[in-house]
Amino acid sequence: MLLKPPFLPLWPAACGAWICLVPTTTAAQGDHPPASVIVAEIQQRTITSQVELVGTVHPRRTSRVASESEGKVVARFKESGQPLVRGEAILRLTNDELQARLIEAEADLRLRASRRDHSRSLRDSDAISEDEAIETEYEFERARSELQDLETRIEDLTILAPFDGALVESLVEIGEWVDRGQNVAHMVAADTARVYVNVPERYVDRLRLGDSAEVTVSALGTDSIEALVVAILPQGYEDSRTFPVIVQFLNPGRRVRGGMSAAVRLSIKEPREDLLVHKDAIMTGAMGSHLFLAREGSAAMLPVTTGLASQGNVAISGDGLQAGDLAIVRGNERLRDGQAVRVVRKVH
Repeated sequence: MLLKPPFLPLWPAACGAWICLVPTTTAAQGDHPPASVIVAEIQQRTITSQVELVGTVHPRRTSRVASESEGKVVARFKESGQPLVRGEAILRLTNDELQARLIEAEADLRLRASRRDHSRSLRDSDAISEDEAIETEYEFERARSELQDLETRIEDLTILAPFDGALVESLVEIGEWVDRGQNVAHMVAADTARVYVNVPERYVDRLRLGDSAEVTVSALGTDSIEALVVAILPQGYEDSRTFPVIVQFLNPGRRVRGGMSAAVRLSIKEPREDLLVHKDAIMTGAMGSHLFLAREGSAAMLPVTTGLASQGNVAISGDGLQAGDLAIVRGNERLRDGQAVRVVRKVH
C-alpha cells in the first residue's frame, strides 16, 4: 500500500523535534548550583586515648596511733566513726609510779639548784676547785633533764589525734594497761581520697605526675570526680606486668570511703602526632574509607586509612592530606569527586 504524499514530512519533523530536546536537557544539568557543605579543619596533634581501670579507694592518710607513755586506760573520749580534730584527746592513761617519780624529781631539782648556787659562791671565794663547781653544775642539769622527761611522759598520758580525721577503731579498752609504743587507736584522714590502680606496662611510661584523671564510684551513683596522678610506683608486678599508680581527689562530703571499688579513667597520650579529622568526615563504601576536601570551590575525594579515635576525631593517613585541609563533614553524603561546593560554615 502506498502512502499518500501528505504523510511523508511528518517523520523528519518529529525526529527534528526529538533531536532538539537532547542538548536542552544537557545544558540544564550544567546549571546546578554548588552544594552547600560544612567543613572542619584537619589538625595534626597527639592523640589522647582513654584507658579505664578498676582500683580500690584508700584514705589519703591512715595511722595506728601509738602511746608515748605507759599507763592504765581510765578514759576514752571518742568512739569508732566519730570525727577528730588535730590535738583532740582520744584516750587518757594514768600512772601512779610516774606521778610519784615526778614529785621526787621536783624535790631533787630543788636540792641540786640549792647546791649549785652554794657552789657558785664558794667558787667565787676560791673555797672549792673549778672541777667541783663543774660537777655541781652537771648534777643540776641532770636533775632538770630527768624532771623534764617525767613531765613529758605524764603529759603524754593523754593521747591526742595527730591530724584531722576520724576514728576507725579504738584498740584498747578502759582498765587495760598500755605499754610505751603500743598502738592504741586507728584513725584516717578522709577529706582527701586516693585510688590505687594497676596500669599495664605499655601505658605506664606515658603517664606523668599531675596528669588529669576521672574517678567514678559506682556504689554511690555519682558523676565522675576530677582527680590527679600523684604517684607512679617504680616497682611493678611480674605476674601481671602492671605498675601501681595512685590518683587523688578531694572528698569534702566524706561519702567516698576506704575499701570502695572505683573506676579510674586515665588519659594516655600516644608517642607521636597524627592527622586528625572530625569523625563525620569519614565515608565508608565498597572501596574502603574516603573523605571529601573542599578545595578551590570543588569537592576532592581522597581515600584514607583510619586509626585511633579520640574525642570525636579520628586519626587518618593518605596521600595528599595535610594539616589545615578543610574536610567536608556535612553535605558529603551525595557528593561526587569534582562537584562544585560552597562552604557555609566551619566547625571546630
